[in-house]
Amino acid sequence: MRYVTYVLTPQQGYFDPGEALLRECGVTLRTIQDIDFLTDGTIVTRREIRGDRGDIISALEHPDSKIFDYLLSDVDGNTILQMHYQPSELTTTLFEIHRRHAVLLDYPMEYTGPENACLRVSQIGCESELQSLVAETRDAVDLEIERLGRYDPSDGQPLTDLTERQREVLSVAIEAGYYQEPREVTYQDIAERLGCSAGTVGQHLRRIESQLMSTVITGGTSATEHNSTSETGSNAEPRPPSRR
Repeated sequence: MRYVTYVLTPQQGYFDPGEALLRECGVTLRTIQDIDFLTDGTIVTRREIRGDRGDIISALEHPDSKIFDYLLSDVDGNTILQMHYQPSELTTTLFEIHRRHAVLLDYPMEYTGPENACLRVSQIGCESELQSLVAETRDAVDLEIERLGRYDPSDGQPLTDLTERQREVLSVAIEAGYYQEPREVTYQDIAERLGCSAGTVGQHLRRIESQLMSTVITGGTSATEHNSTSETGSNAEPRPPSRR
């Protein structure tokens, strides 16, 4: 079994109208925890978001959102949104491609990029199925591969290598003085250099710090040299995405 991690960038800046409305109301989309594509063509999904509750409700109840029903809940300080909605043609196409292949989605999927308008996705399956899925997906949306590797379900260790984007964020943070004492810059300062939001910078740095701390505690080594931004990969393979 193999896995591939890639970033999808929709040309119109969003996958579904509801996402665009949430962003316009100042809501940050963080992750997609689960998706269920129903037989009537609608979707039920659970996402982690961040924002003022009133702004969230305003976006969800907008007539252009195509959202039929929703539920908001607070879990460990995070806002979880479960909603039932009519997906866009792009989202429907992407899931039709996914369902045509013998692959598994690895959750959560992570919003990333400028304004968190892109989506980082990991898929698990045999090499031929993954290659076919990537090729078909590229016909529908911009796709950039971040990592390729062998998937070992018996490997219970957390992912400790950093993606190319994470290394870029960490490099800028260090260079700008984020880890100086006293701290010389904020998330916003780093975000302006990277061309993304302060929330995205915060997400990256928290994940980076957690991964690197796990490496130190367990006595392992960071495997950044195993990351791949090409489809050919390398002989030294990175660890697979963690199953959560």
